[in-house]
Amino acid sequence: MATRLVLGIGAFVGFCISLAVLVLLWFGVAGVLNVGRTDLMYIFWPSSLMLTVGWRSTAPGIATTVVSVALNCMLYMAVAYGLYRIVLGGDKSVRS
Repeated sequence: MATRLVLGIGAFVGFCISLAVLVLLWFGVAGVLNVGRTDLMYIFWPSSLMLTVGWRSTAPGIATTVVSVALNCMLYMAVAYGLYRIVLGGDKSVRS
């Protein structure tokens, strides 16, 4: 599996998680992400703390949301690449 593919998959997963959380927030049912006293939104999308009250209606709020989604994608890309390197075991002979 090529590094680009791993990074692409990580970005796709990060984007899908961000999209799912934004849809839940849009419809006002983000409370389903609570398990006990733990809010899973902040575990799966740590940069969602950047979201403000006007995240979907003002230009700065929309820009902040876009930056937050991009940060989440980069976070998942880094996690995917790290897992890829751990699984690969640092073996330089395996190239794809």
